[in-house]
Amino acid sequence: MNKDHIMKNRLFLVLTTAFMLAGSVFVQAAEVPLPIPVVVAESEGFELVGRLDAEGFAFFVDRAASNAPVLNAALEVEQGSRKATARFRSETGDYLIDDAAWLQPLRQPGEYALAFTLVAGEEADLLSADLVVSGASTAATALPFSGAWAAGISGLTLLLLLGGAWWRRRAGVKAVAV
Repeated sequence: MNKDHIMKNRLFLVLTTAFMLAGSVFVQAAEVPLPIPVVVAESEGFELVGRLDAEGFAFFVDRAASNAPVLNAALEVEQGSRKATARFRSETGDYLIDDAAWLQPLRQPGEYALAFTLVAGEEADLLSADLVVSGASTAATALPFSGAWAAGISGLTLLLLLGGAWWRRRAGVKAVAV
């Protein structure tokens, strides 16, 4: 075996290893998390923003004119013929419905008409809004590997490009010398 043949075999081995490593990383796809369902209801007097997450259905209520929070009010939410009362949480300043049986249907994909009854001191208001729960998930186009993997793949690619350029230059010099 001559020296050129050994170099070609080494280059082939390095390229094959690089493609195998890169291929196993690029084949994987990460799931994009579903968006958190959010509902917004507004009236002349109040604004309500609700968020359905793993903990439950949490609502923030503000006065429409000043954006001042409405604290210690009574908030009832109706969906179809089902009603739930949200309890005020002073530590976070929001209202929470954590009744699993009431929330279960809302966690399914679909669009739900919600009616809110708010009683804040002497004031009362009715608000309505639609909650949209998405059910479709899409695969991420971003690569799922960490920064260390990305740096390693980039470094290996750079090394292969430099090696290929050196190999072509060396082959070109030999062709001129012959």
